[in-house]
Amino acid sequence: MNKQIYALLKKIITTPERPLRLTEISEAFGVSKRTIYNYSEELFDYLTSLGVCETLLFDGKEFRFTGTSAQRSYIIASMNSLTFYEYRLSGRERQFILLCLLICSETPVKNDTLKELLCVSRNTIINDLQAIKLKSKTYHTHFLKSTQDGLWFVGPENDKRTFLLDSLLPDWDYEECFAAQPINPCTLYITNILKIIKYRSLAEACIKQTEVMLDLEISDADFYRILFILIFQIGRIQTGHQAQDIQTSEFPLSLVRFSQAVGDTLKSKVNWISAETAFFIKTLKDMDIVLKINSTPQDSVLFAMIIKEFLQNVSFSYKMDFLSDSLLLEYLCAHISACCHRLQSGKKLENPYLMETQNRYAKDFAIIKQNIYILENGLNISLSDNETAYILMHILASMERGKLNHYVPNILITCSSGMATGNFLAMQITKYFHVQLVDICPAHKAAEMIKNKNIDLIISTVPLDSLPVPSLTVSVLLTETDLTEIRAFLNTLEGKRKISLSDQSRLSAFSLSITLNEKTMFLKLFSSERILLDKEITDWKEGIIAAGELLLWQKKITVNYLQQMIDLVIKYGPYIVIAPGIALAHASPQDGVIEPAISLLRLKQPVAFGNHQYSPVSIILACAVYDTPEYANILIRLMTLLRRPDFSVMMKSADSEAILTYFEKQIMYSSE
Repeated sequence: MNKQIYALLKKIITTPERPLRLTEISEAFGVSKRTIYNYSEELFDYLTSLGVCETLLFDGKEFRFTGTSAQRSYIIASMNSLTFYEYRLSGRERQFILLCLLICSETPVKNDTLKELLCVSRNTIINDLQAIKLKSKTYHTHFLKSTQDGLWFVGPENDKRTFLLDSLLPDWDYEECFAAQPINPCTLYITNILKIIKYRSLAEACIKQTEVMLDLEISDADFYRILFILIFQIGRIQTGHQAQDIQTSEFPLSLVRFSQAVGDTLKSKVNWISAETAFFIKTLKDMDIVLKINSTPQDSVLFAMIIKEFLQNVSFSYKMDFLSDSLLLEYLCAHISACCHRLQSGKKLENPYLMETQNRYAKDFAIIKQNIYILENGLNISLSDNETAYILMHILASMERGKLNHYVPNILITCSSGMATGNFLAMQITKYFHVQLVDICPAHKAAEMIKNKNIDLIISTVPLDSLPVPSLTVSVLLTETDLTEIRAFLNTLEGKRKISLSDQSRLSAFSLSITLNEKTMFLKLFSSERILLDKEITDWKEGIIAAGELLLWQKKITVNYLQQMIDLVIKYGPYIVIAPGIALAHASPQDGVIEPAISLLRLKQPVAFGNHQYSPVSIILACAVYDTPEYANILIRLMTLLRRPDFSVMMKSADSEAILTYFEKQIMYSSE
């Protein structure tokens, strides 16, 4: 039996509800009817050897399986237990197995072992290996051969992976690989080597979770191709083989986002590093995988600003700087974007990790819940606990990334007993703590070391006095008490580096603090000619037009930009209403920003902006700025200011000059 005959038998016994026509099979297998006749003879011989020949009928035109369920199970069990003596491997199948075995084997493999496994002659094995050897040169890999030990495959990890995948994937049957039984012996052997069954559930759950988080539509064909690659990588990682760094700057953003999200999901379960993400992106690109992330208002400046404002508040809650994590901002924009799309289409998201997240990270979940109103009010959406838990996962992932990038204290080890004990102590320190070991020296040289090197802490086996650097005295064999003291001191060092923001007044000051250049840019956005007070209008559209025309008349925006400000609200709802009675209208810079500017309109009578908790609106700002970090920072501070109660109080009766004076006084730069 070979691959084609095996596939034919599988098709017949797994399609019992109808007969299979000869013409249909001939077309499906790409062979002549005569070839199918020849296959049928081998099928009957095989079923006769099993004693169930009567279960298959063939009248020259149609095949039909007539056996019972028990007979079908018996045949499937027999097919699954075929050896390579009974199942005749083709030359390509043999080379696939050899390549997978040699690359994935942790020990050298002898020719005799290969001959016995594949049930072929020694010369056949030598010829197959020679064919693999010729191809391997293209991938900077090669065989090492030892008469005593056998063969093993060497080369850079990325090249070995690429060689295997390039060889295997063009002919790989994903349907067969991930299908229910039976699986032909060649596919089964390779799936066992690559640990497809072992890691399938982990990889599948990860892809499905990411698919939901990014609101992707992945076809079944692409899903199984992605699944195969991810399982393959997990298997390599779990056997201690890490990918090497690759540049991914030219790859599609959708693949980058997807791959990074997959990596973040896997980090807590396997040793997934950034190089693995890069390899994953490259492989999907090489396989022509195309992913589409659904569109939302995330291309607008305000969308990103609202998410940045959310991160700013969360930063103060944790006393950590989440705003500087560009990866977190990218992930959250993609996730909230997908969330907006789901809510618009009426889809509900179920988070299988909700209960576990709420229980394990109760305090963290509470912090996100306390600040989620910024996203809800700013984008006019309602976020369930399921969505909140996913947002928390992004925050927790950022915290883990932060730990990797945290300040690493410089440690000096001193020991009076000699270098052996000093090295032993250093080994324990680096095992238990993330520190930079500067040096190991005798205790009497500690003062000299401090003069020449940057030392944060000395860990010594003998007491040290009168040194400008703190020291801890520990045993050569670290005790639990020693570990506790070291951990406490390192936490103190780390704590000194965190943002210290304890009260609301300091929070407010920080929120409105910008650089001098940014303050100049901020004030330049406003002018008395772009402030219109106590205008009478009939609805929200007329309000946006009135505010936008203040920019249009001064040639700050185009007519298209004015129309886009209205269209965004029509398309996505009144998410521009960012505070009680205040709307910040905007569009994307490429829609027609000629020169950065902001206008302000105070209405004589407020107007409704739909079913929004901050409606009706009495103040409308039309914002037209460039998509740059400086303007992003300015808008964050502006939105913080617009939400302050004193701004609303001031706006009730202020004239143009008073409004401009308010902005100038309230927006501070760092040295003020």
